[in-house]
Amino acid sequence: MSPLSNLFLILAPVVIGGVLNMVFVKTPVLHTLAVPIDKGKTLGDGHRLFGDNKTWKGFWGMIIFTGIATWLLLQYATPVYRSINSALVPPPDSSWWLPFGYGAVLGLFYVLFELPNSFIKRRIGIAPGKNGQGMVKYLFVFIDQADSVLGCALALLLFCNISVPDFFMLIFIGTAVHYFVNLLLYLGKLKSQAG
Repeated sequence: MSPLSNLFLILAPVVIGGVLNMVFVKTPVLHTLAVPIDKGKTLGDGHRLFGDNKTWKGFWGMIIFTGIATWLLLQYATPVYRSINSALVPPPDSSWWLPFGYGAVLGLFYVLFELPNSFIKRRIGIAPGKNGQGMVKYLFVFIDQADSVLGCALALLLFCNISVPDFFMLIFIGTAVHYFVNLLLYLGKLKSQAG
């Protein structure tokens, strides 16, 4: 795998899926799914399990849109993208659901790995969509970007062998890209904060 551009292209469906999902979450389409995953439940500490920001709409949207983005990229993208990802998923002419399924697994790991972070933030009293104050803020700005990227990197291990240096480089690049995309979404008023 290795070259930097290859690692970046591996993440392309997740980036595209994430942006499409953020737009989807902000629209009134399928608004009945915009209910919190935790259904408003609190634990003994009086704080919510995950909070209002973790909804079924966002959960399923990320899975579906990452699946669609993967299928589209493999179907219509450059030969470079196809050759890089041919080790991960079958060629697009084999069956539409195989590349979609691969992307859906990436999306699933993305959203699952966000949940522990939300759980911990609620336990220490940080409101949904916020990162706290002082050094805690900087820690959670990093974790908010890295948690889902770690999930995607682990999902890739289900499909191919990744060397240890590539694994950590993927997390590093993915975290940086995630922060940059969140900054753009913030500037586009699709997110309430950049981090």
